[in-house]
Amino acid sequence: MMPAGAMSKEQLKKKLDALQCHFTWNLGVDSFSLWHLLQKLDVEIKHTAHQNQVALLGLQAYLHQLNNHSKEALQSLKAAEEHNDKKHLWTSTAGSLTIYGNYAWIHYLQGSYQEAETWLERVQPLCSTPWDVGLIPHIQAQKGWSLLAIRARNGERARECFNVALMLEPENRSFHTGLAMALYSSWNFCWQPDTEREARIHLERIVNEQPENYRAKIYLAKLLKQGDMEKATGLVKECVEKSSDPEVLKLSALFWMSWSTEKALEIIQQALQQDPGYHLLYQALANCYKKQWVKANQKEKDKLRCKATKELQQIIQEHPDLDLTLVKLQLAEFLGIKKPSQEEKIYEDLQRQMNTLSLRCQQALNLSWGDFFLYREKCMAEAKAKFMECYKIPVQTDQRMKCGHRLLTMAKTYQHNGDADAANDIYHFLQDADKHLPREPAALALDDEDHPNPQRIWQDFSQG
Repeated sequence: MMPAGAMSKEQLKKKLDALQCHFTWNLGVDSFSLWHLLQKLDVEIKHTAHQNQVALLGLQAYLHQLNNHSKEALQSLKAAEEHNDKKHLWTSTAGSLTIYGNYAWIHYLQGSYQEAETWLERVQPLCSTPWDVGLIPHIQAQKGWSLLAIRARNGERARECFNVALMLEPENRSFHTGLAMALYSSWNFCWQPDTEREARIHLERIVNEQPENYRAKIYLAKLLKQGDMEKATGLVKECVEKSSDPEVLKLSALFWMSWSTEKALEIIQQALQQDPGYHLLYQALANCYKKQWVKANQKEKDKLRCKATKELQQIIQEHPDLDLTLVKLQLAEFLGIKKPSQEEKIYEDLQRQMNTLSLRCQQALNLSWGDFFLYREKCMAEAKAKFMECYKIPVQTDQRMKCGHRLLTMAKTYQHNGDADAANDIYHFLQDADKHLPREPAALALDDEDHPNPQRIWQDFSQG
């Protein structure tokens, strides 16, 4: 079918590919994680105070379109337009450029080629040359904010965007905010001391200039945790007292988790009152119950397990539309203590949904199921198969590293028992699987804040 306008479909596509918008920025979205991303993004749009709403609403439109929800995508762009009208000249122009580009792409993907051409025509007067110097910093900032919102180890790419923006507008406070967030995100992945120092300096500046930017405060608290616990604790307490952002409250709960699961649980309950539809709060709740159970004495363990089991079952029943895979895995572990068949049933049910799970959740399922075979059923062969299924998914996460450790332990056991062939099979498998890892970190929608740093785990794994 040929476009109704003057251009052929191929010509139209070529012009669309040249636009600056979410559809051309190669954001690296994992299609399995769209619902997870949309839920996180909804929270960020509601609660962040910095000047990134146009970028986030555009990203929301992009994700809706990837999910084949064109009506919702167009509604997000309408909201972006309304927000963009309040901006200054270059900010508004850059916002219009990306909004119109997104409109053009959505209509093109719907097969409305003439409508796509109409929006494309609206782009051209905004930018007479491909790179108008006044537009560059604001376009780069929108791209940077969008990369950060994916929350997928995109810190370095976002950092590059904000550095370019600041080269051209060195006093722009919004760009400085973006750079601080990007540096934190980059450190959260690589844990490099130089990045940590730079992130801390920038976040301290943002916290001083923007006292109500609680995301900056909770990020700074995490950076200060090892060196200045008193200041870190003060920042977290302020976040809990004053912020209504459920993401900030979730991170505050995780901050307390190591010292006081009771305090962490109290904060999570507070966050759930603010936003009972935020799926990551339930994930944090399940994690908190697990830590409480591990720390409890033998007398309290059964009482805590029963309480946690009842509440997690109720959560799953009341929120069938939320991504609660990791909550289900924790529930399975609690159930399996008394009734292993119920634990395995949850794994079997999730296995039937495997094609809809994110890569991280696929890894988590295989890790939990492997542990079930290893520790409950004492079936080493079945456990090994599940750990291998997890490890061969070429994404570096803590779940993959744990499976690698378990497989190495198995190999040493085989060697100790005189079965060198079985041990060598595992070593060869690990080497072959690692050849398929991407050189660059995959841009997946992992909730990086909840889990140990994958690269750091990899260093420990490779050394031991």
